[in-house]
Amino acid sequence: MTVLGEATMHLKSATLDDTAPSRMDTGAPLSMGERAAALPVAAVLFGALDVAGVRYGIIQDLASLPAALAGRDDIDLLVDKQDYQLFCSIMAELNGVRGVSLSCYDNVCAGREDWFVPDFSRGAYLHLDLHVGIRVGWEFRKRYLALDYPAIARWERTSSDGVSVPLVSVEDEIRLSLARFAFRLWRLPWQQWVTIGGNWKEQLSRLESASGGNAPHRVEFKLGRDAVSCRVRPSGRGLLVHGGDLAGLRRAIRRRAGFSTVSGMADAAVHLVRKTSYLALRVLGRLMPGAVPPKRRPSSGGLVVALVAPDGLGKSTQVDLLTRRFRWKFGCARAYVGTGEGSGWWFRKGLQQLVFPRRREFKAVIARGGEESTPRGGAKRKVLALGLALWGVLIAVERYVVVKRACRWATRGLIVISDRWPQMVRQGYLDGPMIPSNLPSFPGLATLIRLEQRLYRNMEACRPHLILHLVSDFSVSEKRKPGAIRKEGFEARMALMTELRNRDKDIRAVDASASAEAVNRELFRQIWLSL
Repeated sequence: MTVLGEATMHLKSATLDDTAPSRMDTGAPLSMGERAAALPVAAVLFGALDVAGVRYGIIQDLASLPAALAGRDDIDLLVDKQDYQLFCSIMAELNGVRGVSLSCYDNVCAGREDWFVPDFSRGAYLHLDLHVGIRVGWEFRKRYLALDYPAIARWERTSSDGVSVPLVSVEDEIRLSLARFAFRLWRLPWQQWVTIGGNWKEQLSRLESASGGNAPHRVEFKLGRDAVSCRVRPSGRGLLVHGGDLAGLRRAIRRRAGFSTVSGMADAAVHLVRKTSYLALRVLGRLMPGAVPPKRRPSSGGLVVALVAPDGLGKSTQVDLLTRRFRWKFGCARAYVGTGEGSGWWFRKGLQQLVFPRRREFKAVIARGGEESTPRGGAKRKVLALGLALWGVLIAVERYVVVKRACRWATRGLIVISDRWPQMVRQGYLDGPMIPSNLPSFPGLATLIRLEQRLYRNMEACRPHLILHLVSDFSVSEKRKPGAIRKEGFEARMALMTELRNRDKDIRAVDASASAEAVNRELFRQIWLSL
C-alpha cells in the first residue's frame, strides 16, 4: 500500500479530538461562517506527510490558515531538507505540479519552490509556498540562510476544519519574522526604536500577552557560535523593535552564511537591477499582454487547451470559469476564434454589424444563378460573391493571428484556454473554411480560395496540446440557449465532432448534460492532468 493510501485510511478513522496540543483550542478560532471550508485534498496531503514521517510545519499565522486550506491563500510550508525527496514523491502521487519563475522575480531564491496540489472534487487547488530553509535578505536578493527546520524550537499541533497540521509556535514565528525584518527595516542614526506596522502587525499581535504589557521582551537567536537577542515591545501603531539589535542580528546572519558586512553593498546593487528588470517586465506585460513569461508557470511549460462544442452547451461559460480558476496563481489567458459575441478585430466586428442583418438576402442573390439574366444582375452576383470570398479570407486571417498568438503564449509558459478551434475537414462548420464551393466564377476567385486553404492548413499544423469536446443532445442546447441553433445544424456539428474524434484519438469528450459545476470539475481535471 502506498503512503497516500495509508494516509487516506488513517483519515477515515481519525477524529477531531487530538491529544496533541492545539493552538486553535487555546486561541479564539474563527467561526465557520467567516471562512470557507478546507479542500478535502488538504486532509489527504497532510495525512500522507504524517504517515510518511516527513518533518514539516506551517510557518504562518493562524488567521490565514483556514483560507489557505480552502485554496484561497498561500500555505507557507517548511520541510526538513533531508525529507525533500520524500515530499516530492508524495506530491507526485497527488498529481502535484511544481511552478517556476524568472530569476528577476521577488519570489525566486534558493530553497524555495511553488507547489500546486489539485482537488478534483472541488475543481480547485492548493498553493504550497515550500521552503527547505528560510532565506532572508533584500526583497530581490534573499540569499542568507537564517533558519531551517531543526532550528525551530517548538511546533504546536492545530486543527482547522478537520485538517490537523503542525504550526510554528508564537515565539518561533516572531524569531522568523524578525530575521526577515532585519533586512527590510532601516532607521535614521538617531532613531533607537523601529516600528513594524502594516500586515506584520497582525502577524505579531500575540506578542503582547507573552511580553507582559509594554515591558521590552527579548527574542533570542542562536546562529552558529553567535547568540543574539532582539528587544521588542508592543505599541499602538504596531510593534517596536530596537534598531541596534536588528543591525546586530543582520550582521550575525551574514556571518553565519559566510558573508561579510561588505556583501550588503552587492546585495543593494543586485536588488536594484532585479527590481528594475521586474518593473520593466510588468510594464511590458501591461502594454503587450503575453509578451513576457508569467510570474508563475508550470515546470513542464505552457499549454493550449481548445474547447469545442455547438452553441448552447456552455462553452463560453466554461472558458470564463477555467480562466479565472487557473489565473489565481498561474499565467492564464483566453483566446477566441469564433465570429460571434466574443472578442475580435474591431474592423471585422463593425463590418459584421452592418452586413449581418442582410446576409440572407445577399446569399439568396448569389444562389439565384441563371435567374438573373440581365448584365446588371450578373454583376451584382459577382460583386456579392467577391465580398463573400473576401469575408472568408478576412476571417481566416483573424483566426490565423489568434491561433499563432495562442501557441506563442504557450511557449512562454501561459495556460491558454481557447473558445473553439479551427478545423478544415468540412467547410462552414465548427470554424472551418467559409468560402462556399458554389460561388459564381470571377477573376481572382481561385486565388482567394487557395489563400484561405493555405491559412487553414497552417492553423491545422498548430495543434492544441489538449482538445476537449463538449457533447450532449439538442434538447440541452435548446433549453440553455433557445433559438441559438437549429436542430439540423446541431446534429451536423455533433456528427463532425464524432468524425474529428475518430481521426484523432487524443481528443477527449466531456458530457455537457450535467450541471455547470460538474462539467467544470471534469474539465479542470482533464486540463490539470495535461500540465
